[in-house]
Amino acid sequence: MTSEIPAQPIAACGWYIDVRTLLPVINDLAAFRAHYAADPARDAVEALWTGHPDRAEQLLMELSAENPSNLRYRALLADAHRDQGDTDWAVAAYHQLVDATRGGALEAVMWQHLGKALFVAGSFTEAENAFSRALDLRIAGGADDDLIESSMLALDRAKQLAHSETSRMIGA
Repeated sequence: MTSEIPAQPIAACGWYIDVRTLLPVINDLAAFRAHYAADPARDAVEALWTGHPDRAEQLLMELSAENPSNLRYRALLADAHRDQGDTDWAVAAYHQLVDATRGGALEAVMWQHLGKALFVAGSFTEAENAFSRALDLRIAGGADDDLIESSMLALDRAKQLAHSETSRMIGA
């Protein structure tokens, strides 16, 4: 793996992962809306990924009230808290979600998102560990190449920043 940041982001239907922040960004709203038209959380995700986490939180609270056991809504709510600067809440929520999904199909997703919350909090070494766990689970589970690539990108970025942070601390 390399510590170089790729020139091109990892792209999907109307959105991409920012290679520096590791967060999703909508770059084609019409394509995003069309692709996710049937997703009940589309408006919340759109609000979250266009920089309106407070609005996303409101929408997700409504969705969660209708379906309190929905792990995706709980994860997105953690993302909304993360993006409002409440990273402690987000990290705690993702630890609970990792525990709730341990051994299941969603465990890798929760490790990846825990890593993102830790990354945003500036806990790069802990983020590196979470991304490494997500990558291992995705490879072992035969995940799609784009998910493996996403975990590799996140792991490389966290390693890069953890190394920079360590170098500054020891005066190197």
